[in-house]
Parts: sequence; structure tokens; C-alpha cells
Amino acid sequence: MNRVLQRRLLALTLLLCIFGTLGANIGIDPTVLNNSNDLFSATVPISYGEQSFRERILVRTHGERDPIGLVLSGGSARAFAHIGVLQYIEELGIVPDFIISNSMGSIVGILYAAGLSPEQIDTLSSQIDITRLFDISFPIRGGLLDTSRFLSLVAQYLGADLQLEHLPIPIMIVSEDIATRRQVRIMEGDLLTVLGAAFALPVYFNPVEYNGHLLVDGGVTNLVPLDIAYEYTDTTIVSTTFYDAKGINLRNPLSILNVSIDLGKRRDGVAALLGHTDAIWIRCDVEDFSFMDFGAIEELAQRGYRSAALQEERLSSLDARGTTKEMRDFRSAFSTRQDKVLSDYRLYKRFPHHGVSQQMFFGLRSFIQENDHWYLRDEVLAGLMYHLRWKSMWFSLYGGAGWESFSPMAVYPSLTASLSYQLAAPLVLEADISISAQESWLPSWYHRLGMQLRKGFFSDSLMSSAQFWWEHQVTNEFELEAMLLHAGLDFSWSPHRTSRLRLSGEGAWQLAGDWDRQFLHTRFNATFPLPSDFRLDVGYTGRYALDGAGNVPLYLGDGFKTSDPVLRSQGSLDALAPSSANFAIVGRFGLDWQPQWFKPTMGELLIFDDSSIGIFGDLLWNVESQIVPELSFGTRLTTTISLLGLNSMPTSLYVGYDGPADGIVWGFIFGR
Repeated sequence: MNRVLQRRLLALTLLLCIFGTLGANIGIDPTVLNNSNDLFSATVPISYGEQSFRERILVRTHGERDPIGLVLSGGSARAFAHIGVLQYIEELGIVPDFIISNSMGSIVGILYAAGLSPEQIDTLSSQIDITRLFDISFPIRGGLLDTSRFLSLVAQYLGADLQLEHLPIPIMIVSEDIATRRQVRIMEGDLLTVLGAAFALPVYFNPVEYNGHLLVDGGVTNLVPLDIAYEYTDTTIVSTTFYDAKGINLRNPLSILNVSIDLGKRRDGVAALLGHTDAIWIRCDVEDFSFMDFGAIEELAQRGYRSAALQEERLSSLDARGTTKEMRDFRSAFSTRQDKVLSDYRLYKRFPHHGVSQQMFFGLRSFIQENDHWYLRDEVLAGLMYHLRWKSMWFSLYGGAGWESFSPMAVYPSLTASLSYQLAAPLVLEADISISAQESWLPSWYHRLGMQLRKGFFSDSLMSSAQFWWEHQVTNEFELEAMLLHAGLDFSWSPHRTSRLRLSGEGAWQLAGDWDRQFLHTRFNATFPLPSDFRLDVGYTGRYALDGAGNVPLYLGDGFKTSDPVLRSQGSLDALAPSSANFAIVGRFGLDWQPQWFKPTMGELLIFDDSSIGIFGDLLWNVESQIVPELSFGTRLTTTISLLGLNSMPTSLYVGYDGPADGIVWGFIFGR
């Protein structure tokens, strides 16, 4: 990287530091917070909606029996074990009359209190990739992860204006106020606001303003708010998801911090359990899971179910009236809504945004990905990234250093702006523009316009996509380098979660200078699971000239890994060696070992998941009468790096022998 670019990046970093300092002061106005800090009131909780809470419990029992209280502890990802607990007690006909929860247990608690069945909660949690719903951002409002996409999902399910006091089952969310240093018990208010406050783990998530308080996760002081339940009943079920940190390096500073924070809240939770031995304690067998292992939600729920079954004798002694007709009618109607939300989400992994959200952070973006329709662009961009989401519009700005995603990797300044708008659930419009200075300080630019129309069939196991793209590339001398119009159809079939079969075909019309060319593009990709955690990938790409003029272009996205300048220039006006062949055919295969047990972490802050090591081989036929293809082969490493298990970035590194260039080829690919 040259000195001029280094100085520019340094200046940008200084500006960001200044912006972050200022941003810390333009959040919540301190004068509107309840800053009364009477030391001797620290043990006195503040309650909102308690009178109505008691009245609603009385309506459920008619004053004829002791209410059944359910306490759901915090526990980060482990709290999803509560889904299985709810499923088991419902099978026994037990429906709680009220719920007390904090931290991540409140996610399950609120969804259940809103009327969803345990099975519907499980479907929501397991069929939506939670790691896509939290965005990393500068902590100018107190947290590293933005929750707006997750809350937008809940709004899609339950509605954006639902109030906590209107839920069918009364629920109390226990939080802590960092302004007054007092516990806040919430039984009324905007559901999305309260939910955001419930799991606002300090540093990781932003504190949430509520009635003049600045709330964080109540689990920071006590994971098991069991004492509170006994203020309303003597019949209590408590489900816990403690943490024992087995296998964690207790010399790692981050691990030391996490375990140290756990000491107090664990001790107080255990004290509450020892003080109420008459409570039916379901100790979920999930204590050996990482606190941010969100990739194991299904297994966590299953363990919760089995743990609840161990208490069958005591649970069977409780009043078992089952679900009411109103609950069953709601769940039946909700199933239709859930099916539509999930079906719409699977199309593009997005849904209308609730409110406006902005995030800014340093990151990486690769423009060579399987599901991106890039032909004329093949670079990785590292630098500052800004995202704005509002309703169905998503805008992103990427600025920093770009480099080609294969060796040799020249570094140059680059700026990209992307805009997408979901006009309807199946239809998305996209526009991208990029300005870079690869060979001189004179910029070259690239832009792309396109649209996609997707439709799922057979419970979305078969996904079809129709798309149209126009790509335009101009050199730094402002001369047209390439233009490409392409449209086509894709079909992706996923009969199982571990296998994928993709068929696609495209017709393309390529323009470059005085050329007017037509090509037919075809693709095939398939992934098959094998025994012992092995996986087989096979693929094919074929491009055929319909005009018989030869010189068929080869793009990096076609999958043949090479840095050979002759092949890289194929099909352009500056082709080093024009070919008379009217085809370019690429065959690909890969064999990878992906051990499911291998999930290393760095102090449980960074988690490495879906890691694999394997070999690849690429074949290329693009010469007439060619019998022996060009060959590129080597080894590759892939992993998904996630921050706290909630913000993930798939990453791969490959290195091997480049047959056409008779040398080494290597490169990185980042992003989904």
C-alpha cells in the first residue's frame, strides 16, 4: 500500500474516532433520564403495570386456585432450551397463569405469552438464520450489535404496535436500570421496546430507553428471578440454563471477564433456588454449551424437553386444564401468517424493516459469491461500511481498499454504493456503482442495474429465480471497457438441509466497443453429504457463442481459479490471444471434511463454525479439438467467523497449482 493511500486511511480513521466521540453525546439526552441515585433505594425495585398484572392473573384463576407461575431464566443462546420445556409441560396440559423472565429467556417467554405454541416458536427459531439478524456497528449508543433486524422479524410475526399488557398470558420482564441502579419490573408498554431491553447484554447490545430509564439485561445481576414469582403464587415452575464453562481457557482475558460476570448472577440464582425448594426446578441439561452457540437451537430445545421430562411426577400434580379455545384458535390462524412470513423471508433472507436503522463499522465485502450475479467485477473490498435500512429499502456504502480476489493482489482505493428495494415479496430491484483507481489516480468505474423475481415451490425446497442484469465497466481513460446484459432462470433444490442441487440457465447479450455478441450461459452446482462429516461439491459452467465468432469470455465467477493473463483477458477487446473456440466449459469438484464437533472460539467473542478443510480441482475446455483440459487444483479452508454467534461472515482461503500460468494460485473470498 503506497504512502498516499496510507495517509488517507489514517485521516479517515481519525475522523471516525471524532465521530464516535461526538456520537456518544448525541444519543439519549441525559436530562430526560431518571437519574435519582439514592443509595438506600438501590434494593427497591421499580414496577410498571403491576396492578393490571395482578388483576389479569386473578381473571385466569377466578380466585379459585393458586396461580401457576413459570420462571424462565436467562442464559444467552442456552435459553432456547425453554422451548422444549414449554412443549413438555403443554403435553401434560399445563399452561402457566403468568411468566417471569429476563435476558434471552424473555424472547421465548414473550412469544409464548403472545399466544404462539412451543412448536411455532421452534419453527421460527430453527428455520430463520438468527446470525443474519444482528448487525455489528460502532458502539456510539453503547452496544456492538444492532438489534433492529431481529425486532423487525418479531414485528412481522406479532405486529408493530402490540402492547405487553395485551398479551394473552401476563408476563413480567425483569431489567436493570443503569441510570438509577435499580431493578425495573415491566408488565406494560410497547412490546418491541421491552423485548429489546430484556436481552440488552451490556457492551454487546445498546441499552434501551423506557420511561426515563436506560435498561440493560436483568440477567447481569440474577439469572433466575425466582423470588419475584413467589410474590404472586406459591406454585412455581422454574426452568434454568446455567453455564459451567467446560473446556474454556480460563487464562484467556475474555473468558476471565465472561466467567467473572457470571459469578455473581449465578450465585444469586442458586441462592434463590435454595430458598425455594418447593419450586419445581427444571435444570436444563445445556450448561456445557457456549453462551452464544446460536447454531445449536434445535439441540438446545430437545435437551430442554428431556430435562423437563425428568420432573414428570411433580409436574403431573399441577392443575392441568390445557390450552383454551381462544389459544387454539389464535395458533391456528397464526400458522397461516407464520407460513407466509417464513416463505417471504426464504426468498431473499430479508423482510420489511421496522423503523429506520443505521450501522457503521469496518468490514470486508467480496464480490465473487455463488448467489451474486457479478460477471465484470471480481474484487474484495476492506474498509468502512455503512448500512441504512428503512422499510423495504436497503442502502450500503463501502469505502476503503480494494483488491482483486486472486493472486497477484494489487491494492487500490475503492468506493461502492449499493441500493436495493423490495417492491414486493418476490421482486427486488438493485443498483450498484463503484469507483476505483486500480492502475493510476484516474478513476475507473463500474455500475450494475438489475431485478430478481423469486418463487418457492414444495414448501420452498425448490426455489426458482428469474433475473435481469445490466453491467457497465469504464476504464480510467473513460473508455467503454465492457458492457453486459444478461437474463435468465435459476432453480435451486434443497431436499435436505445438508444437500443442495442448483440448476440454472442464462441467455446473455454482451456489448464491448464495436462488438455485438450473444452467448448462452448454463450452470450446475450440487452439494452432497457423505459419511464421517465429509461433503462432496460438483459443478459445471458452460458459455457458448451463438454467433460462431469464437473468443468466448471467461469470468472469475465461473469458478476456474487462475491468474493467467491470457485467460483473464479472453473475450475482451484487449485479448492477448484470441481463441477461435465457441465455448468455455468449466468443471469443478471439491471434497471437504467438516467435523461437526469442531467449534473453536476466541474467548467466546469470536466463534468459528462450519469449518472445513478439503481439496478442489477445476477443469477448463476452451480450445477447439482440446482433449486434455487445463487444470487448476489445490487445497482450501473454509469457516464462518461470527461475533458472539450473532453476526457471521463465511470466509474461505484457497491455494493450489495454476496449470495455465504454471505457478501458484491463491485467494480469499469473504461474505455470504
